[in-house]
Amino acid sequence: MMTMMNKKKIVETINRIYQQRRQNAEIAREKKIAELSSKSKEFADLNQKIIKAGLKLSQASLSQNQADIEKYTKVLDNLIQKRTKLLISLGLGKDYLEPGYTCQTCKDTGFVVGEKGIEVCRCRTQLFIELLYQQSKLKDILKEHNFKNFNLEFYSKEIDPKEGISPYENMLNIIKEVKKFVKNFDKPSQKGLLFYGSTGLGKTFLAHCIAKEIIDRKKTVIFLDSIAFFEILKEKYSKMVRLYDEVDDEEYKSLEEVDLLIIDDLGNEGKGTEFCHGVFQSFLDKRYMTNKKTIITTNYNIDGLLKLYSDKTMGRLHEYFMFLHLFGEDIRVIKAKTQLEKRAT
Repeated sequence: MMTMMNKKKIVETINRIYQQRRQNAEIAREKKIAELSSKSKEFADLNQKIIKAGLKLSQASLSQNQADIEKYTKVLDNLIQKRTKLLISLGLGKDYLEPGYTCQTCKDTGFVVGEKGIEVCRCRTQLFIELLYQQSKLKDILKEHNFKNFNLEFYSKEIDPKEGISPYENMLNIIKEVKKFVKNFDKPSQKGLLFYGSTGLGKTFLAHCIAKEIIDRKKTVIFLDSIAFFEILKEKYSKMVRLYDEVDDEEYKSLEEVDLLIIDDLGNEGKGTEFCHGVFQSFLDKRYMTNKKTIITTNYNIDGLLKLYSDKTMGRLHEYFMFLHLFGEDIRVIKAKTQLEKRAT
């Protein structure tokens, strides 16, 4: 779960990364200029004239001398055009001295000018997702929680009278659907997955298994419990009510854009979140429309979810998700019994 302090550290890290990227791009550019100046006197002379004209323009701007501003703007433009022609004649291309930014869209600032003003660049959102993933320690969890370690022996082969199928057979069917989900991950027709059932049946473990498969495909994953997830929705709702757009709204934007979002233990966010259920619905709409996949786990059955969420929210869940019911004996209880039996013998 990401706390506010963790968010602050992530933002500070991102800002340092962009600052370093800009510095690296400028250092590389200055190195090119120095090398060309040593090889071409014409280039060196032009470059010195450009520097002097730039200084004159800066002085004119500071003194608000409009005549000098126009004069040195023209001089600078003319000199830059001459330098560009020289670069082309040397076979280097007109963009040779442009800084080699990691992201040409935002020039390694992390922000771009969009229709709604200053917006977070996609590269910054992706960086936020990557750092959030690193901080979540999910990589370490997935060393154990993966399909190689998934044990079907914990699911009884005795038919459950109420379900008409054994927990073992039911889990086999669920695994088939999970593998279809992974295989068809990029297809718009593939719905998200909603695992529901009592505690200790492997819902979170299954979600982790899927996360491992998706990460192995070089795609991004964010795993949040419902408490952390709804905290982000609350913050988004607050900004919407105040008609306040914050350009560093990386948390919410990263949840919108991550390839796979896993919301664990839906319903555990508690009371007092009803006011942002509308944001939840809009959020699900956005991810579905942009073909971003979501997995939800919950300990509540269908009736329990209906008591927690409105008909509209449940409508979204039924439309966008395949509901997969897990049942059987609590795996943690089975493991505890097995350990006791081993000790007794």
